[in-house]
Amino acid sequence: MNAKASTRPHPQLETIKARVEERVTAKGISKNEASRRAGLGLSYVNDLLAGKSLNPSREGLSKLAAILDTDVNYFFGRQSLPRIGTTEPNVAPVGMRMQEAPQNSTIPLFQIGLTDPDGFFSLNPSRRTSWTSPLATPSDTYAVTVPDDTMAPRYRIGEVVVVSPSKPVAHGGFAIVRQSDDRVAIREVVSISPDKISVRMLNGENVIDIARSNVKSLERVIGSCELL
Repeated sequence: MNAKASTRPHPQLETIKARVEERVTAKGISKNEASRRAGLGLSYVNDLLAGKSLNPSREGLSKLAAILDTDVNYFFGRQSLPRIGTTEPNVAPVGMRMQEAPQNSTIPLFQIGLTDPDGFFSLNPSRRTSWTSPLATPSDTYAVTVPDDTMAPRYRIGEVVVVSPSKPVAHGGFAIVRQSDDRVAIREVVSISPDKISVRMLNGENVIDIARSNVKSLERVIGSCELL
């Protein structure tokens, strides 16, 4: 019974295959090269498109999405465009730089400890330090250490996300969600409507609705890297 379950096709398999092939072509690289860059082995994309991989994991597709300049939700058919509201990648993969800065940028870094029971945390001034960012950053940028693995594999505990409050956040993007009490959390923004903001964590499929009146701001994550 378990063996049969493991080979059951993903319900969005055909959409996943079509959109992966589309993005590989748009990127202008071979299937083997896309697989290699994503750290998934040389045959990952070929196996997927040939029907040898029937139920690809979200983690594997997330790694591939980062290489193919798209959001993983595009593969699942949850977005009509590779990146909603922008033509540039919303987040740089860990260990890569979005753009080489002409010189190092010094920005505030908030070292985060434990989160609240609901997954939010405070940007405590007592835990604020100066940090030399390897990314080219706007003047209003700050950085936050990732406090847990709720956003893995995109962001893992101990890494740093770089945030720009002035850059717009669109559906499918990643942001610091700042509530009216100034507690924040790193979340994927599923949708934005007049009465609510829908967000989710990557380690679970549940979408959480937050009343618009309880959201002070959405501050866009523009990059990530290891804390050296």
